Amino acid sequence: MMYDPYDWYWLADDGRLYSSAETTLVQSDDADYVAWTEAGNVATTWPRDDQGNQTAAELQRVLFPYKLAVDLKAYAFYVGEQKEADGCAITGVAGLTEIRSDANAQLLISRYHQAVASDPSFTVPWILPDRSTVTLTATEINSIYDQLTAFIVRNYRTYSDVIAGVDGGSITTTDQIDTAFGTTLRRSTPVDIGWKT
Repeated sequence: MMYDPYDWYWLADDGRLYSSAETTLVQSDDADYVAWTEAGNVATTWPRDDQGNQTAAELQRVLFPYKLAVDLKAYAFYVGEQKEADGCAITGVAGLTEIRSDANAQLLISRYHQAVASDPSFTVPWILPDRSTVTLTATEINSIYDQLTAFIVRNYRTYSDVIAGVDGGSITTTDQIDTAFGTTLRRSTPVDIGWKT
């Protein structure tokens, strides 16, 4: 079988066996693993850190490009990161119902907010998904900034609550994490070019 990071196994010296298809540790007698090895496949050795330890963090480095999580906390990180960048609903601003919320959009709104603080008459055009523009006033820029900030804070609070739930044992599945964030992890995302038509 050719290497497929989405259907592979990593084995640590202490017997820990990670399945990327299941995104969790499995037992060596797991039926899928047994069938996989009987097909002639051999699990990859769990990677080591600089001290020679086979840690979850080192395996996560290998899996990071594929958005595969070694545990529920890593999964929560991926979902939270995706949620933050997926867009923020906006109310009270004519012509806008949602804005992009990725790192670039956050920086842009922050800069506009700083400009308004220096010049209350500052206005700026904002590109809409249909490639038309609306002119944002200082009041509207401040409103968008406040709503975006509140959105990001809510997302981080959700992440904190999820991690507490994982640590406390009340969150034991990825479905629970998806429910908490209100979204499901996507392995890949089309490039956002800024408009939809």
